[in-house]
Amino acid sequence: MRLAYPDLIKQTIHAVVTRPGEDALHAIAQAVTARVPEPDGAAVQSLIVDELRRLHEGVLARYGLRPSEFAAWKKVQVER
Repeated sequence: MRLAYPDLIKQTIHAVVTRPGEDALHAIAQAVTARVPEPDGAAVQSLIVDELRRLHEGVLARYGLRPSEFAAWKKVQVER
């Protein structure tokens, strides 16, 4: 799935992190529904959630994120 949808994964992770106040699962579901065929949808959603869980400072450039954006997103996640 990573090889089939790399741009979608990167864009979705970027969108989720740069909009920390929005519901991440809803944003992921919308992005996947719009661009992934039904049979692959659940697997891609799961992959994106796993990538978000493993997100750390060392891979921010891969997603076009700044440390300040990541810190703000992480703070909101801890508060939830």
